[in-house]
Amino acid sequence: MKLDLYPVGLGIIALIALGRAVVVHYVFFRRTLSYRKRAVTTPAAWTDFVAYPEPALLFAVTLYLWIGHENPAHPTTLELARVFAGTAFALGALALLWWSIRAFPTVAVGHYVLSDQEIITHGPYAYVRHPIYLLAIMIWVSVAIGFASPAAAVITIAYVIPAYVIYSRSEEKMMLEHFGDAYRAYRRNTGAFFPRLRKRAPAASAP
Repeated sequence: MKLDLYPVGLGIIALIALGRAVVVHYVFFRRTLSYRKRAVTTPAAWTDFVAYPEPALLFAVTLYLWIGHENPAHPTTLELARVFAGTAFALGALALLWWSIRAFPTVAVGHYVLSDQEIITHGPYAYVRHPIYLLAIMIWVSVAIGFASPAAAVITIAYVIPAYVIYSRSEEKMMLEHFGDAYRAYRRNTGAFFPRLRKRAPAASAP
């Protein structure tokens, strides 16, 4: 039974990671390019593109690890626990992706604001401002843990996490410029990647 669970867990991790990379590229070509033509704002600093290579990198790293991985003949309890932990992160990311899309079905890749766009404050967006970026990080963590890959761990820590922090801040600058106090209030009471334990008091207005 242990022998069956090990490759199944790795398969789940790999398929979720590869699937996310494919979906991101599909959405970019199917939706984002169209949105950018009719957006009222499309910032184009380097910070607005820093995370763009991530999905392709995820696809390449995951495929390489999956093809090259040799399943142990008799996986130890520790090896199974590692794969189960990676699978849990991957399935959690998949659930968060489904929840995010239900809350924001017209979401696309990149930074833009459409003329009829509103601030999404329901679903996972009621708890964190960037659930889709969070799930991207979760998938990288699942790959690093599941395949016990130092390379994937280094990429996650050195590139993926910093890139999405920078990317999210650039997005928030755009949202503040467009939505002003409405987005400022939303940001004050909603964590970026983790829910706030306490609501913050409204900022005092100038006399």
